[in-house]
Amino acid sequence: MKLGLAVVALAWGAVMAAPGTAGAQEMSAEEIAAMNAAVAPDDNHALLEALAGSWNHAIQWYPAPGATPVEMTATSTAGVSMGGRYLVTEYDGDFAGAPFEGRETMGYDKVKQRYFSLWVDNMSTGPMIAWGTYDPGTRTLTMEGTFADPMSGNPEKKVRNTTRFMDDGSVHYENWGPGPDGEFYRTMVINSTRP
Repeated sequence: MKLGLAVVALAWGAVMAAPGTAGAQEMSAEEIAAMNAAVAPDDNHALLEALAGSWNHAIQWYPAPGATPVEMTATSTAGVSMGGRYLVTEYDGDFAGAPFEGRETMGYDKVKQRYFSLWVDNMSTGPMIAWGTYDPGTRTLTMEGTFADPMSGNPEKKVRNTTRFMDDGSVHYENWGPGPDGEFYRTMVINSTRP
């Protein structure tokens, strides 16, 4: 155990002493200013800020292609955090008579130049992580990602979703996933309005 700690300490010391690492030299005022500009929120983050506040959600879930949708309702409260860099939303509702909870963190990664969503809920034990882009012409955020599906056991089940900002201030969300034949079908529609 002590030998392992010593090896880790030596490796960390070598990294910190290497040229170009944070421990090797202090940053200049210009470098600090450039770093602060690189991580400052921008118009992409402002787009997400429009989703802050309280919402009512009318949900239609399609358990299979062509199936009659299961209708549900939920509410959510969203707020920006960490200086406007992230939108954090808490969802509460019911699913077939059982309590439903969901939590989502959304942001815009300026390095990757892509939006992202990290979603967790009480109907799974792992996250859904999605990445995407925004089309200002259609006012639509389109994302693709994966999650570990507890029903099929698929650890990388693919999903695609769109979030469209409507003219009346409401938001229209659609989700697609693979059906039994592997072809994508619309699995969920959510219409979100202000209370």
